[in-house]
Amino acid sequence: MAGAALLPLWTATMGAMMLPSTIPLLRLDFATTRSRGRTVALAGGYLVVWLAIGSIVLAADAALGMHGNRVTAALLAIAALYQLLPVKRRCLTRCRAPLGRMLLGWRDGLGGAARMGVENGLWCAGCCAGLMLALLGLGVMSWEWMALVAGVVLIEKVTWIRVDVVSGVLAAGAVVWAL
Repeated sequence: MAGAALLPLWTATMGAMMLPSTIPLLRLDFATTRSRGRTVALAGGYLVVWLAIGSIVLAADAALGMHGNRVTAALLAIAALYQLLPVKRRCLTRCRAPLGRMLLGWRDGLGGAARMGVENGLWCAGCCAGLMLALLGLGVMSWEWMALVAGVVLIEKVTWIRVDVVSGVLAAGAVVWAL
């Protein structure tokens, strides 16, 4: 299936994978404003980021084609390293603190809500970049890997467990498996 044809499916799948971890922010926005339209705009801005990322990931997947174990191993190694970097932890900290994002990044109106959604999506993308690289290596449209990544994302973002370290170690182990 061509990349452009997969983009709507990617966006829907990313919504299913990523929106559950954003529910605390969406609930807080609705509790604060009592505006469904505003909360939908916030979620829409968030999904726009994942639509853009989907364009990049699907283009990369098409460019890589049927890659071999070495490419998979390289992507998993980069993903494992990223999981352990300070930038990952900084993004994860922002993703885990919806109240802080509401207090420090508040924007009025529907356009402001959409902008807040984009900002939240960018922090989330920074948090999940390693996992997306791993998914690129393991199979972008593989339901099994997507389910695993969605579980890791949810646990990472709604608990204070250091899953980033665990997933980094698992990705390093997957490198050995891929070779």
